[in-house]
Amino acid sequence: MDLPTHPFGSELDQKMVTEMLAQHACWEDKYRQLILWGKRLPTFTDEQKHTARLVNGCESDVWFLHHSDGCRHYFAADSNARIVKGLLAIVLACVHGQHPDTIHALDLNHVFQQAGLSHHLSESRTNGLHAIAQYVQHQTT
Repeated sequence: MDLPTHPFGSELDQKMVTEMLAQHACWEDKYRQLILWGKRLPTFTDEQKHTARLVNGCESDVWFLHHSDGCRHYFAADSNARIVKGLLAIVLACVHGQHPDTIHALDLNHVFQQAGLSHHLSESRTNGLHAIAQYVQHQTT
């Protein structure tokens, strides 16, 4: 399966996400950063959306593609909502190219708390993030 190229390569990882977002004191600045990251994610074609997994439990449409080389797991994601694409960029920065043990040890709630985002997300967005985390972990078992 061909995944879209990951737009961040190795420049954005979990540590960088939390450091960059922690630098922004107000929600509007964090929101702008999320939107910028989301814009860098490739938009899935209609064919990719057809073959991708639509994640249940998300308020917005969220599609995931997944591939494993037997040792590491690679993901691509897209959404029809700008802010969700930004949140997906954070998730991808944490899990793309990682070993299953690393992915299973990841606490996305903690990542979003460290980044200062948790208290800005609605209950439905938080539930959607839980659904995304479950999807990613399920793919790596």
